[in-house]
Amino acid sequence: MEIKVSKAQISVWEWKDKAYEEIKHLPILEQMLIIQERTKQTIAQINVNKAKNKASLPNAR
Repeated sequence: MEIKVSKAQISVWEWKDKAYEEIKHLPILEQMLIIQERTKQTIAQINVNKAKNKASLPNAR
């Protein structure tokens, strides 16, 4: 049986590989700072979306 991998999953794997290749030569602390900086905007957007969803719930306090 052949396992079918979605295009989205392949895209994620390619993105992760590219990100790793860009920072693999750096010391771990520098890698962590770069990752934190690159994900800061995404995390902020996730938090905004969570707050909006929580506020729109009927039983939200």
